[in-house]
Amino acid sequence: MTTEREAHDAVRHAFGDSAHAEVTAFPAGNVSITLTKGEHAATIDGHPESGWGWTVDPGDDDGFSGHENTADSLDEALADVRAALL
Repeated sequence: MTTEREAHDAVRHAFGDSAHAEVTAFPAGNVSITLTKGEHAATIDGHPESGWGWTVDPGDDDGFSGHENTADSLDEALADVRAALL
């Protein structure tokens, strides 16, 4: 299970102080992260056992349509988001 603190630490490890993250951990172990960096935003949702989905700069109509990108771990999702923002 990934806690809110662990998620914040993972974001800080990937982005340093250059990004702001709002993290919500749910009782079943799912985690939702909204990350902002400059003019960009990303959402990362997932669970350590089932994987992570992520989207950079989602459109207004993408709210509940899921994520086009997936990763096996939170660290991998954060690295992919970081690469997409560079």
